[in-house]
Amino acid sequence: MENLISLIGTSCNFVQGYFFFKTVSCLLKPREPRFLQILAWMLCTLVSSVVIFAQDPVNILVVLCLFFGTTFFFEGPWYLKISAVMILYPIATALNFLLNNIGTWIFFTFWGGMGFTNLLFSNLAEIVPLLFWFVFYRSMNRRLLKARQLLDRRSWLFLSLICLASLTAVVSLVCFTPNLAPAAYPCMLACIATNFTSIYLASYLADTIQADMERKNLRLQKDYYEELEKNQLQIRRLRHDMNSHFAVVDSLLKDRNIKEALEYLEKLMGYIETGNRPFCKNSVVNALLNAKYNQASEQNIDCFFSISIDGFTKLDDITLCSVFANTLDNAIEACS
Repeated sequence: MENLISLIGTSCNFVQGYFFFKTVSCLLKPREPRFLQILAWMLCTLVSSVVIFAQDPVNILVVLCLFFGTTFFFEGPWYLKISAVMILYPIATALNFLLNNIGTWIFFTFWGGMGFTNLLFSNLAEIVPLLFWFVFYRSMNRRLLKARQLLDRRSWLFLSLICLASLTAVVSLVCFTPNLAPAAYPCMLACIATNFTSIYLASYLADTIQADMERKNLRLQKDYYEELEKNQLQIRRLRHDMNSHFAVVDSLLKDRNIKEALEYLEKLMGYIETGNRPFCKNSVVNALLNAKYNQASEQNIDCFFSISIDGFTKLDDITLCSVFANTLDNAIEACS
């Protein structure tokens, strides 16, 4: 029976570590091959389930270094790795501190003693952090993924500075708080709430950036369709006058004025050229490219686009337009 209870507690730790690993994976991509991911999962289990008691500076600092080391098993820029530690480590540490201290107080107040009761209580208590990280991952994974895609380095460093206050507070409370001091509990809860708020702030910033990009893309599409409508009117007007143009060309050719006929045809072709240039099959990106092409032409910049993004699904239309818009704006500014 005791072995079964211990097995349940250990299993809860590994499942808890798995959800912590999945949460980290929302910010950082796990490295290949598979055994590195399994190793990262084991390390995340240690980080998320470490026992934190008051006046235990060695344990908390060693685990902090371990978490930084764990980020080497993930791919991502250095500032994103720092942000992952700054956001998640204070939450994990404060949670474990509260559970261990409050759990110890509950056990000795209502049960006391050692033996089987202690084993049962300590292992069943592992279900609480498991549920916490399960709910945390399910509720925050999309927010973290969107923030990773849209926020830049400056935004992540700003969030890291906010979470640094929580990290400093958690470490200070663990190092200098007497055993079972209830005065530390509100501060720990405040640190968890602060980092939760930081995630919501990151999500809000990402939503704002996405909304701004969508507005820009809608404006580009509007300009694109207005230009297309104007070209359609121009073509209909040209068709109406086509017989007259053919008569002029026919007269020039009959008089053997070939040079003048070619010049007339060249002017005519330039007149009927539309702005609906098919640079690619993606209508949103094509609208952006047409707008930038026209902008460059108005500034007498000779440009040529060779675009091949058909079947490219790693980035959505908004991100693609942002990349092309920034690149082409810089190129036009450099050539003007």
